[in-house]
Amino acid sequence: MKTNTSPSLADQSRSESAFGRMMHFWRKTLGMSQEQLSEDLGVSTRHISFLETGRSQPSRLVAAALADCFGLSSRDRAYLLTAAGFSADQSVFETPELAVWMNKSMQNAMRRAEPEPAFALDNFGRVIAVNRAWLAFFLPRVDPALLEEPNMYELVMSPNGLRPQLHNGMALSCGLALYLAMETLQSDDPSGWAMLERLEANGTLPDNWRQLARRLIHTSDYPLALNTDEGVVNLTVYNDTLSSTSQLVQPRLLVGRIYRDDGKRVVTDLELEAVPSDHPLLYRPLMHAQVPE
Repeated sequence: MKTNTSPSLADQSRSESAFGRMMHFWRKTLGMSQEQLSEDLGVSTRHISFLETGRSQPSRLVAAALADCFGLSSRDRAYLLTAAGFSADQSVFETPELAVWMNKSMQNAMRRAEPEPAFALDNFGRVIAVNRAWLAFFLPRVDPALLEEPNMYELVMSPNGLRPQLHNGMALSCGLALYLAMETLQSDDPSGWAMLERLEANGTLPDNWRQLARRLIHTSDYPLALNTDEGVVNLTVYNDTLSSTSQLVQPRLLVGRIYRDDGKRVVTDLELEAVPSDHPLLYRPLMHAQVPE
């Protein structure tokens, strides 16, 4: 396990403002001083400091200009603008009826994916429910302890998870860590910080992962290049967001499906039959949803 004496990402990003946390994150990632950023934006260094600490709120113009200065992708630009208050923030569980709809949509999406693996996550990677094919894929490949309270980030990135079996493990880990960082910086959720610190501590991320991740192409889907006895098998994880709007909202659900790029089955019928029919993750309903009988 690697040791790191530098301040953690959480310690570096203490601010009451989600926008301030994100602004500080990107400024540090790019190695920019407050003076450099103030020159690029044409504002005072004091204003930069006030934005980062939350004492000042940005205008849409300033938020957009910062995104340009940082060279952010469309996804990370959306996070920054949302944190500045320029996108709707609506809970997916704002009404019981909506929670029931979310649960039904989640269950249907996973069942329709059979016999290919499918899963549902919250925005911090916590696995809410899975189908039989997902269990058939992960049960023989990861440490059983990771499935007790599973988190997709740890399942993919942990040394006891898929990481040693992945041909593209480094790039994938950096990209997923940046996605988690954006979610955490936006919400300041303690569980997000805890997950980031665990991932940094277990040695799966290089010290410069933020710089490496920034150069990647970010999409909602991502590749898994799996080392197998038949060689490298290329898989793609396709993700859809279930929420009450198309905006970045909290909380929301992610429904993912895993397919082989060559069109073959990810798991065999024999592997499916080996899955326990009473596994606690199998088609588990949302706790928020009281589904009518």
